[in-house]
Amino acid sequence: MSDAIAIIPARYASTRLPGKPLADIHGKPMIVHVMEAVAAVMDTYVATDDARIAAAVQAAGGKVIMTSKQCANGSERVREALLNSGKQPDIVLNIQGDEPMVDKQDIQTLLQLMRRPDVRIGTLVTPSKPEDHESTNNCFVERLPDGLATGFAREAACCSIQAWRHVGMYGFKGGVLDELIALPPTAGEKAQRLEQLRWHESGYAIHTAEVAAAGIGVDCPEDLERIRRLMA
Repeated sequence: MSDAIAIIPARYASTRLPGKPLADIHGKPMIVHVMEAVAAVMDTYVATDDARIAAAVQAAGGKVIMTSKQCANGSERVREALLNSGKQPDIVLNIQGDEPMVDKQDIQTLLQLMRRPDVRIGTLVTPSKPEDHESTNNCFVERLPDGLATGFAREAACCSIQAWRHVGMYGFKGGVLDELIALPPTAGEKAQRLEQLRWHESGYAIHTAEVAAAGIGVDCPEDLERIRRLMA
């Protein structure tokens, strides 16, 4: 798929789990688990500002693009990595580096969405479960039957009929990343702590596709132990 690449942003600093990308999961760094799963589907690069992460990925046969430490979020790191790579793919996927059990079919689903001519920004959703509502870190999506997102919020009350949980994997087409990075923060983004609200409130259409379940992210030591048990 020469027209599409995946970039996995990975930084060493983490408030709750320092060095998270290098956390060992059965003899292999977490970022390597993610990289290998994604690379089985498409051309994949890890974007990082840390030499230790770069060395771990390269030792496993993966490809690295170095970025600065000034990137404010994953989107900025993906954009900088794309600029540094010299590549101009039609589609760029931003895939989280802290989900070592990332589903290959989910990647295919997002790619299929991004191949629609009307889609410039795409992401994934899954029907929410009761336990999803207990966390203040989850994001919920209101969407039309055709998948166009009409709202994002930290509480499921934003969904009028079916509550959809956001799955944090994004697709971008063409030069839209340059446009998004240049946007000023919006009130909704600041209130909800959701970067995609900056895009939505600035008039950009965000399309969604449904997948079976949300991935399991690693944010703290307890999450890491859960992943180790599941992957045993």
